[in-house]
Amino acid sequence: MRSYVAIVLLFVGVVRAASVATPNCGGTTAGKDIKLVMPTNPPRQCEYHINAYSKYVCQLRIDFAMTLAQPTLQQQSQGLMAAECTEDYFEVNGLRLCGVEVWQHIYVPFNATAGVSRVDLLIALANRGGGSSLPSPAWNMVVTQLECPAGAAIRELNAPVERASSYNDGFLVAPPGCLQYFPDAKGVVKSFNYNDGAGIYPSHLNYAICFRRSSTTTALTIRSYFFHVGATSAASNLLTDSSCYRSGSSSVQNADFLMVPQATLVDSNQRATYFCGATNQDVVISSNNPGPLIVLFNSDGIYEPHDEGFAFTYTVE
Repeated sequence: MRSYVAIVLLFVGVVRAASVATPNCGGTTAGKDIKLVMPTNPPRQCEYHINAYSKYVCQLRIDFAMTLAQPTLQQQSQGLMAAECTEDYFEVNGLRLCGVEVWQHIYVPFNATAGVSRVDLLIALANRGGGSSLPSPAWNMVVTQLECPAGAAIRELNAPVERASSYNDGFLVAPPGCLQYFPDAKGVVKSFNYNDGAGIYPSHLNYAICFRRSSTTTALTIRSYFFHVGATSAASNLLTDSSCYRSGSSSVQNADFLMVPQATLVDSNQRATYFCGATNQDVVISSNNPGPLIVLFNSDGIYEPHDEGFAFTYTVE
């Protein structure tokens, strides 16, 4: 099945090209479909202001094609380091991303009915004068304003209800609290700044990756083909549960993990919830969580030498 990102780019670029808003840095738009492209001579700070398209807007979906400077290693206490987006970064609602973000997306809450009428998106660039070795920045983002069904809570998206307008966005609207949402039954999920396994994910992340559940869904199956999360070496050593997260400890060390509720390692039939370490082998995980289909990712404030991230395919069965 073609991914939603590809559909958005095709849909926006061909079918409704005339209605796509293309604001410049510092600009304000209330367009439903928005395209943000780096100008020829970008300023050090480029801010876009998104006003609600209608009173029913509940979320923004932002699809990225973006290249910025990689996270920098910042000195912490006791000689430890953290990976922070400090030179270049994209920022919205306190979330900062940097590095290479291709075929990535995020959801941003936008509750117009509660009086939240504007969301600000910021791209900050470091000084590239004086022989800077930073990469040339680039961005081309698609922003879509999503309307929730009229008279229905987000949890009731699958119900046949009257829509807020002529747009039928219900399939694309994410459950509350999801930073990423994959409504298709099959797809690929990668960590931020994955960059084909050559990047590093930023420290201090904690977010939910969600998948669409239908009335016939029985399981979420994940096939990880690259996994380096909280890893001190590149050796193949997948760790689980207490090796990834020590309950009751105040220490943030060894707290990088991918959390999959009610999961089973298919090959060994081993039950586990937290996954960390490093492996380049295919690992198949099945989750029969009866509630929302989610995977949680957490990164602590300590950078390990092999915090390159993860990549997996998924199937909702």
